[in-house]
Amino acid sequence: MDLNPYALELIVQDKLARLRAEAARHALATRHESPTRRLRLRARVGLALMRLGRWVRGADPGARGALTRAS
Repeated sequence: MDLNPYALELIVQDKLARLRAEAARHALATRHESPTRRLRLRARVGLALMRLGRWVRGADPGARGALTRAS
């Protein structure tokens, strides 16, 4: 069976509309789950610990790889 381009375009548009609606429902359903919030909290805690380590170490933040202070 041969489809003309217009009919094929309508079929594809309908399929895309259904897939986009399904993706929107999925995004809405998974948006309020706690793992995302937990990951954000984990990232914030990790960054705070890295800043604390730099502060305790006392190294210049612009110096790359400076693990020890020169006495």
